Amino acid sequence: MLIRVGMEEDPGKRYTAWALDFPGCFANGNDQAEALLALPRKLLEFDYWVRLHTDQPWFHLDGLDMHIDETYKVARVNLQGEEYEINAFFRDDLRPLTDRDVDQALQVLHWQQEELLAGLEFVNEDRLNQIEVGQRWSILGIVRHLAFAELWYLKNFGLPTTTIPQDTEPISVLMQSHKAVVNTLASLVDNPSITEYAQERWSARKLLRRILWHRRVHIDHIRQLLGLI
Repeated sequence: MLIRVGMEEDPGKRYTAWALDFPGCFANGNDQAEALLALPRKLLEFDYWVRLHTDQPWFHLDGLDMHIDETYKVARVNLQGEEYEINAFFRDDLRPLTDRDVDQALQVLHWQQEELLAGLEFVNEDRLNQIEVGQRWSILGIVRHLAFAELWYLKNFGLPTTTIPQDTEPISVLMQSHKAVVNTLASLVDNPSITEYAQERWSARKLLRRILWHRRVHIDHIRQLLGLI
C-alpha cells in the first residue's frame, strides 16, 4: 500500500511526517529518517483506534510503501513584535476535500472529543489546575489553548467564528469550539479557497489537517500528564 508523505522540516526542533491520505495521522522525529520510520507505527495505531470505534474499517494497511511526495521547511517571520511560525502548506493541501474526507473527519473529531472529556471526568479540580514543573499550562490551560486555537484556525481560513471571552470556563470554550468546527465542516466540501495570514497559506485540507493534528497532540499531552501513557 503506497503511503504518500508530506515531510515538514523544522531543523533543531522537529520533523513531522504527514500521511497525506490519512488526515489526523502523523509522526514526529528529530530528523527526517526518524519521523519516516515512526510513521508506520502511527498508521497502525490510528487504524486500531478507528477499529475500536467502528465495525467498518476505513482501510487495510498491508505491505506499506512509504514515499515522500513533498518536503516543506518551516519558516518564521516577525508578527507585531513576536515570532510567528509558518507551517507546511503542501501541494496536496490544494486538493479539495471530498464528502468522504469530511465524513471521516467528523467521526474522528467526535471520537477525540469523547476521549478528551472522558479523560477529564474523574480528575479532581486541584489536579486539573496544577501546573507541573517544566509545563507551560495546567491541564485545563491546555484545554483552553486547544479550544481557542481551533477558533483561530477557522478565522485564518476566513470563516466566521464565535467571540468567546478569555475568562470563559475551559470546558465551555471547548464545547463551543467543537461545535463551531463541526458546523463548519460541511461547507468545506469542494471548497477551493486559499487564504493567507502572516505569509502562511491556508486551504480547507490544511485547516482540517491542522485541527485533527492539534487535538491529537494535546489529548496525548494530557494523557501523559495524567500518567495514562
